[in-house]
Amino acid sequence: MADEIRQALARLAEPVVPQPDPYQRLLGRVRRRRRRQTAVTGVAALVLAAVVIPPVGFVSLLRTDESTLAAAAYQPASPIGDPMVRRLLDSPTRGSLAGDTALIATIEREYRAARADLLVDPSLDDVRVLFAHDVPGARVVVVAYLNDSHALLRHASGPQGASVPELLDRTGTPDEPQELTPYLFIGRHSLADGDHTADLAVGLAPAGCQVETSHDGRLQPSGSVVRSWQPVGTDGFVVQAADDPAGRWQFSCDSVVRYAGPAVRIGLRRNLTITDAQSTDLGSTAVRELRAALDGEGLTGSAPEVLWTGRLPTWVPNAPAAVLVRSCSADGGCAALLKADARALASSDQAVPPDRTGIGSAVLVAVPLPGETAGVLVAGPESAKRAELIDARGSTLAEGPLTDGIGVFEIDHRKVAGVKVFDSADQLLLSTATPHLVADSNQIAEPTIWAW
Repeated sequence: MADEIRQALARLAEPVVPQPDPYQRLLGRVRRRRRRQTAVTGVAALVLAAVVIPPVGFVSLLRTDESTLAAAAYQPASPIGDPMVRRLLDSPTRGSLAGDTALIATIEREYRAARADLLVDPSLDDVRVLFAHDVPGARVVVVAYLNDSHALLRHASGPQGASVPELLDRTGTPDEPQELTPYLFIGRHSLADGDHTADLAVGLAPAGCQVETSHDGRLQPSGSVVRSWQPVGTDGFVVQAADDPAGRWQFSCDSVVRYAGPAVRIGLRRNLTITDAQSTDLGSTAVRELRAALDGEGLTGSAPEVLWTGRLPTWVPNAPAAVLVRSCSADGGCAALLKADARALASSDQAVPPDRTGIGSAVLVAVPLPGETAGVLVAGPESAKRAELIDARGSTLAEGPLTDGIGVFEIDHRKVAGVKVFDSADQLLLSTATPHLVADSNQIAEPTIWAW
């Protein structure tokens, strides 16, 4: 009898199909939207001539992390604790589309309706379009969800003239809550038939802030930079397309410089000739990369030239081949790039960056070797036969011979504050301070200012 009952119950259960789990449907929609998304946001960086922009303030497309999404149906909003953050959120809509009131109202309405899909808590019932802008080939929007005490941001970019549903479909949802900041720096590129198109970068600060750009910085022999700034003429924002010079951005609010640093160039690419793209010559690659680094920091200079090629000493992992290239400004300051063969470094057990930069003059420059504290390469005049590396007190840290003015020294470059080179009669030829080595900056010259 018991078997008959079980069989009867089984037959009754056959046509029963469980209702789909609502949260699993939400996860499915997020995954499908992310797969369709082609906009990409990521730092720098550098990217930026190697400046690291903090992830705070970015709303980017990241990997799907089901454990994070499963923790809650909605992403926790961030508290509005900074007056400058409140000022950003209270700013009027800006951008070339700000005057299209019908479009702005549609964006607000449809983004409000899509809160659940974007993992936004319904309690954030105030929806504001902070930015809406068209550039040739692209449209970008930034939307804030907020209540009296908390807020979060979402942004999207699509083709120029993209509809609001298309922008919603391209809106990124970060895996983790993003702290609110008074600025939003975003960059993206699209893929169309395998090619990168409609690249752009956006910097958005509170309304009333001034934005300036600079592309004419001239390195001085001391390592300082002389440059001029040109007002952008917008209300607290800047948009840079792929064909625009990168240079350096400066944001000032209430006469205080809040940010000064390389333009956010996340995802931006320059088209290379077929010859350059296929070249594996280390010298050609180094020349191209130094030029790009100078452009990225808004520095002018001569066409980069190769100063030295050879092999690094055995204390550098795998003793890779390397090349030193240099570019000098009209004022006599020079930037140098030491590029090692990344293929040789890749086989080492430790992560060793293949590129290091230094600053100096046309006659004397010092550059760190690849590795955290591997050493220093000194390039002086051919008549120089010996070099001394000194600390901030003038004490000699290391010394050794130079061959045709070139020598390498095993020392922690961060302790080196100056270099002296001597001729064959051991007479002092040149001496120079090396603030770049002590600072251990990832940028060629000027540090980035963050004063938000």
